[in-house]
Amino acid sequence: HSENLPPASSIPGPIRTGDLMPYGNSCLVLFYETFSTSYSYTRLGRVNNPSGLASALGSGSVTVTFELQ
Repeated sequence: HSENLPPASSIPGPIRTGDLMPYGNSCLVLFYETFSTSYSYTRLGRVNNPSGLASALGSGSVTVTFELQ
């Protein structure tokens, strides 16, 4: 699909483990560590229970599937 994600960026303060944000207009980032940033992001959502993300996502290539319920 050729549509881009709509921007609504702001400086979110600290990015938290489990935050889901676009990077650019065609890439989604699921953050697995908490850190401070001065970059602007559009927060789309977050994982409710992010425990284990660092061990699951930080160890190599993974596939993440998003489903609407």
